Amino acid sequence: MPDLTPSVLFNRILGRVRLKHLQLAIAIADLQSLHRAASSIGLSQPAATHALVELESSLGGPLFERHSKGMRLTRLGEAVLPLLRASLVPLQAAAGNAALMQQGAASALIRIGSIAAGINGLLTVAIPTYVAAHPDAAIDVHEVTIDNLLESIQEGTLDLAICREPSPLPQGFGFRAALQDGFVVVCRPQHPLTRQATVTAAELLAQRWLAPPLTGLGPQQVESLFDELGGVPELCRVSSRSTEIMHAMLADSDMLACAPASLVRPLVQRGELAVLPCNSQAVGPLGVLAKAEVLAHQTHPSQSFITHVLAVGGGLRH
Repeated sequence: MPDLTPSVLFNRILGRVRLKHLQLAIAIADLQSLHRAASSIGLSQPAATHALVELESSLGGPLFERHSKGMRLTRLGEAVLPLLRASLVPLQAAAGNAALMQQGAASALIRIGSIAAGINGLLTVAIPTYVAAHPDAAIDVHEVTIDNLLESIQEGTLDLAICREPSPLPQGFGFRAALQDGFVVVCRPQHPLTRQATVTAAELLAQRWLAPPLTGLGPQQVESLFDELGGVPELCRVSSRSTEIMHAMLADSDMLACAPASLVRPLVQRGELAVLPCNSQAVGPLGVLAKAEVLAHQTHPSQSFITHVLAVGGGLRH
């Protein structure tokens, strides 16, 4: 029997595996039953049994094992199931784009992933103005963490991301800076310190502060700020990336918080938070992350939106 190299398996899959096989495997994993899985995708049990045998034969081993309560993944199944799921996502996106075009949409769907700062600082401004200029635009936005952005773009579930530049920038990706940013000190608009033209380090350290998120840039920026101030104030040990939590914690207290200007921009504009007059902590700019080929392809469906985001970001100040 020849070695099952990746190329041998890939060619075997191309020749033997059909989309129904993938649907079946995913349904079995979700429902833990061949019978229920077959019913859910419109196959008879004999047809489903035959399809599973074909798929497992193509992949070189069993994906499932039977147990007293149904079926569960083998080690091979655990390894390949996430990839089988991911393989259907571009097809779902293609179907979505095809449906939009058939319904008369002027352009394909633009799928955007963004960190919270990107949504608050850039997209809340860029998307309304873009849609005003392109009424038929179709845009789908997901708030995601930086950890998932690269993988989602690579898998084809996102066209681009609004985030800070990853370091190092992975091969095959490009980044275009759009909005300069910095960490600022915020509080409720009625805080006594907002009535002062300047605020001293002693006055800042005398306040209680909301703890930064436990991961990301927050801890580093807050530590740097406290180093500049020359001390560590009392902390409220509630940490969250949610601006709603931040606002709720500051709204009825005299606590302070340190956060990216981009993240708190909508709350400051609505008068729900105020920025104190003290030096901001520099941080990398927000921008557009995408595959290099997308950024270089002037006729790519996302190119018009990318150009608009860069222009909007250049007109904003943190």
